[in-house]
Parts: sequence; C-alpha cells; structure tokens
Amino acid sequence: MVSPQTEQEQFDQEVATKGKVVLQALAGVGILAAVLMSMVALVQSGERHEAGLASMMTPAAATAGAGPVASVATPTAVPKFISLKVIPEGKKGPEGTLHDDFTVTNFHVNVGQPITLHIVNTDDTVHSITSAEAGVNIVVQPGTHNYTLVVGKAGKFQWNCAFPCDPWAMAHPGYMAGYITAS
Repeated sequence: MVSPQTEQEQFDQEVATKGKVVLQALAGVGILAAVLMSMVALVQSGERHEAGLASMMTPAAATAGAGPVASVATPTAVPKFISLKVIPEGKKGPEGTLHDDFTVTNFHVNVGQPITLHIVNTDDTVHSITSAEAGVNIVVQPGTHNYTLVVGKAGKFQWNCAFPCDPWAMAHPGYMAGYITAS
C-alpha cells in the first residue's frame, strides 16, 4: 500500500520538478545574453582596432618599426577617432626609471573639426590633456571614456597633464606631454 505524501513532501517534489525547468530557462537566457554581449564587444573592438591602427601609424613609422604616433601626418587624412591609454609608470625614461605616460602624445587635427579620443585611463587618478594656447582642457577620468578634441586656430601647441602626477613626465613630450598640431 502506498502511503499518502505529506504536504511538505508534495511541496518538495513540485519545487524539484518546476525548479529544474526555471533554472534551465534562466541558464538559457544567461547564455544568450553572454553571446550577444560578446558579439557587441567584438564589433566595437574591431571598430576601435581599425580606427586605432589608422590613427596610430604613419607609413614611415610602420616600416621603420618606430611604433605608434598620434595620427597620419598628412592634413587631409586626419582621423576622427584615436584610441589611447594612460598608464602609471608605463614607460622608461632615458635614466631608466618608469614614468607615467599617455600612449599617444601627438595629435593632428583640422581646425574646428572635432575628433574623438577614446581614452582608457588605467590609473586611479585623473589626468588631463591641457593646452591653454590651443584652448584645450580635457580632464581624463579613471576608466574608459570618450572625449572630444577641437582646436579653433591653426598652429602647433604643446600640451601637458595639468594634474600633479609625475613631474618629470609632465615636462617631457612623449610621456605626460606632447603636441597638438592644427591645420
């Protein structure tokens, strides 16, 4: 003879049966969300990579192995998007000491035309791209953000990080300083 189930046993059995279905559905939704997020990240990464490559290498630098520069040097080929990083103690100075640096320090722009700077600040403090003469003061927050660089007059302007970080790097182009050339 089969003994009747208690209410608790019936509840436990229903939870076990229905709980599996709910967990399977949630797992499926989670997997689908992960796949979609991965696809979006890949597309955005590919766009940044293509734009970053176009903006970071000149033909001469690519063949000479000279490494990244801010943009293609010809005024007609000014990029609309430049990807760069701020790295604390990321680059050796001539004395062998590691200094803070922006991975791109020379920017070529067309007067009055904005370009987007996609900056990953890996430091835990703010930095900046500041040139009073060019009318530029971009405050770079920690994390990943997009900023707009616009220069209203032609010329070559020196910029530096205006926030106290690495005094040596702040005074040396190629580290926490560089040039903005507007034509």
